[in-house]
Amino acid sequence: MEITRVKTGIDGFDELIQGGFPKGSSIMVSGAPGTGKSIFGLEYIYKGAENGEKGVYVSLLQKISELLKQSGVFGWDFTQFLRDNTVEMLEVDMLEFDPSKILKEIRDGRYERVVIDSISNIIFHPVSWKDIKLTYIAIREIEDMIPDPKNPIVASRIIMERFLTELKKIGATSIVISESGEERDFDRDIIPESLVDGVIYLNYNLMGPTTGRNLIIQKMRSTKHSEVIHPIEFIEGVGIRVMKP
Repeated sequence: MEITRVKTGIDGFDELIQGGFPKGSSIMVSGAPGTGKSIFGLEYIYKGAENGEKGVYVSLLQKISELLKQSGVFGWDFTQFLRDNTVEMLEVDMLEFDPSKILKEIRDGRYERVVIDSISNIIFHPVSWKDIKLTYIAIREIEDMIPDPKNPIVASRIIMERFLTELKKIGATSIVISESGEERDFDRDIIPESLVDGVIYLNYNLMGPTTGRNLIIQKMRSTKHSEVIHPIEFIEGVGIRVMKP
C-alpha cells in the first residue's frame, strides 16, 4: 500500500525518510536544550504553510514573541500566515494547562501540521491526581502496579500519555518535542516511544569526528530510514541543513 508522505521541507532531511513523514504520524524530536528542537518544529510549520498546509505551533515553554524572533533569524516571516489563519501559534500558561482545550483547538482548526513544544514541560509542572478522570477499577489496577500512584509525577505522566493518544486520533501529522540530556532523560524514562511513530534525536558532541550538532533517526514506522549520524547546520537566512555523514 502506498503511503502518503508529508515533506518537512528541511534541507537534506526528507531524503532520509523516503520523502517525508507518513501522513497522520506523530514524531518525537528529542534532545538537550540548545540542540535545535524548536527550530526544527518552526521550520516544519513554516515550510508547510508555504505549501498551503494549515499548521499550529503549541508552546508550553517559550513565549511566542521569542519563537518569532528565532524564526526571523532564518528568514521565516510568519506575519502573513498568521494573518490569514494558515498558521496559529498558541502560548499555553502551564498554571492553567488543560489538555482537552488544546486538543479541541487542534481538532476545530483542522490543522494538517502540529508541533507541541515541549511535551516534557507537563512533567515539570505536575498536576493533581484529582484532575484525572479514571474508573475505580483503573485506579485499583494502577495502585497494584505503582508504589505511590497518587504522586503528582505519576498523574502528570498519565495525562501526558492520554494527551498523546488523543492527539494521534485527530489525524494531523504531529511533532512532539521532548527534553532530554544527562540530567533529564525524558524520552526513554518518561515518554514511552510506543506512543509515537517516529523518534528523531538531536545531539551536540564536544569531541570526536562528529563534533558539533548532529541528528539521528532512531525510529520511523512504515519507513526505511537512515540509521547513521548526520551532522546538521543552522544557516542564517535559510534554516536547518542535514548533511551526509
